[in-house]
Amino acid sequence: MNYYEQIQKSIDYIEDNLEEPININIVANEAYMSQSNYYRMFFAMVGYSVKEYIRMRRISDAAIQLRNSEANIIDIAVKYDFDSRDSFSRAFKRITRFLPSEYRQERSVYQFERVNIMEKFYDKQQDGELLEKYPDIRVLKTLEPMKVAYYNYYGRNPEDGAFEVINEWLQDSGLNIEKDGLRIFGYNKPDVMEQGQEEYGYEVCVTIGDSINIRDERIKTKTLPGGLYAVTGVRRNKDTELGYEIMKAWQRFGSWIIDSKYVTGSRKAV
Repeated sequence: MNYYEQIQKSIDYIEDNLEEPININIVANEAYMSQSNYYRMFFAMVGYSVKEYIRMRRISDAAIQLRNSEANIIDIAVKYDFDSRDSFSRAFKRITRFLPSEYRQERSVYQFERVNIMEKFYDKQQDGELLEKYPDIRVLKTLEPMKVAYYNYYGRNPEDGAFEVINEWLQDSGLNIEKDGLRIFGYNKPDVMEQGQEEYGYEVCVTIGDSINIRDERIKTKTLPGGLYAVTGVRRNKDTELGYEIMKAWQRFGSWIIDSKYVTGSRKAV
């Protein structure tokens, strides 16, 4: 499960509990994150704080109730976890510009729809059979060109060597993949290997902002081209090396590309 799916899982929990008290610690646990990391990741992906998202979704549902029923305002307020009619009215007016009593007479409609991270960030063109066969592989929506810091390691099990250097640099730079919402890309370089070749090159890239200064001579920068990228998650097995898990992921990508409508690109980084 990747960060997008983790945040979506928490959103699904929120949506199932809009009419109940919501504990943010429990919501963060649904995303398998600490509360501090969850706040950052949620805001980065959704564009609102989690508390503001909950408030706006509740007001949106309450607006539907006000327009389509004769329910008392206090009953609607309690239903959506407001402790009084006054606190509900203040929140309702701040978000919709109308008091609840005024809104019932207005023609304008306030609606804040449920966020679907998967639709927001992932390409919708993947067919159902492909998703069923490869649920761990997703295609991101078209990405803009990305500035990255990168390191290329050549040798046996180069994935381990490349990630070790990148992780050292991230720690020295005070950057954190989760907290800063960074993306990581990895690929063989050169990408042509002979069968049975034990030593080869592997390059790891991390997205960075223009303000990041690189002081490590091993780390270089370039711009990855935009376009569609297929992604999957890789977890280190305690009994195997990271490189082995990545190799299995690449084998799965190879099968996926054959079964899919996609083709590998030939864009070059600059």
